[in-house]
Amino acid sequence: MHKSDRRTKTTATVRETEAEAVAFIVGQAIGLEMGKASSDYIQMYAGNAALLAESLEVIQRTSAVILDAITGEPSGSASAAPVTTTETQNEMAEVA
Repeated sequence: MHKSDRRTKTTATVRETEAEAVAFIVGQAIGLEMGKASSDYIQMYAGNAALLAESLEVIQRTSAVILDAITGEPSGSASAAPVTTTETQNEMAEVA
């Protein structure tokens, strides 16, 4: 995520917000208790709900790649319920 060409086109705030949002989603998906640490970290980097909404596609795509690697199943498979944009927005709104 941080090593793509996109890195030079984004700010540290965007990169850190996206990375922490991905960590939150992946952690929650595998059953970790995420608490408020992600929210605090995102706010420390001046991230907010608007930035999360703008970055939603990157966050979802990156989270799916990581979860696919962990579970060994594509996120679009019949056995894995796909995460909807609304669900992800709701989860991220709780963080921001």
